Amino acid sequence: MYAGPQRHILATARGTISPASFVPARRLTPLRRRAAPATPPGAHQALARRQSFSSSRLLGEEMASDEDYMAFLNKANKDLSEAQAQARAERQEMVKTATLKTVDDWSDVPKAIEDVCKSEVYVSEADEPFEVVSLKWHGKDGLPNEFEFAKLINHWSPESADVDILDPLDWDSRGQYTRVIEAVREAGWGNDVRVYRVGRDHARVEYWVVTSEEGRLVGAKALAIES
Repeated sequence: MYAGPQRHILATARGTISPASFVPARRLTPLRRRAAPATPPGAHQALARRQSFSSSRLLGEEMASDEDYMAFLNKANKDLSEAQAQARAERQEMVKTATLKTVDDWSDVPKAIEDVCKSEVYVSEADEPFEVVSLKWHGKDGLPNEFEFAKLINHWSPESADVDILDPLDWDSRGQYTRVIEAVREAGWGNDVRVYRVGRDHARVEYWVVTSEEGRLVGAKALAIES
């Protein structure tokens, strides 16, 4: 029976146990690394085949996903193009059929303008008669600007309306419509006369020759074909 280190020391000191009876402590030997098990023959080839199969499957799935995505994009672009084409067609049809307001209800038309509109036509690719204009207008700064005029005639898109303001002499540089300009000036008691050019589409425009007269905008307008 082992008595423990303290009793061994006491016994040695008393001479009952010799130092030679001590059992030396075991020296710790370093652990040896165990060698990895050898790979069975053919395992590398099998692993390579599995990796190749997995890569091929992933590549196939990726290609299929790319094809599906491209098909989705193509369909979306086609739908967008068709929607834009339909919107353009609807807008063109609306522009063709839209009627701009020329006369307010219960609005009197000066006789000078009525008379000139009965005889004068605007000459372009299609000769069009002049029509009377009489609209309520209470602008404090004289005649309306482009945006105000577009709203006044009930343009279908006042914010983007194609409206230009011309000087009557520049508009009628050849003197073909002197009677129209003079009739409008007479109706406005000598007030300023302007010509508003309103584009309807790439070929059709309207010319509005107007002035202000007692809370109204009066004058004459005609359609022109300028293809």
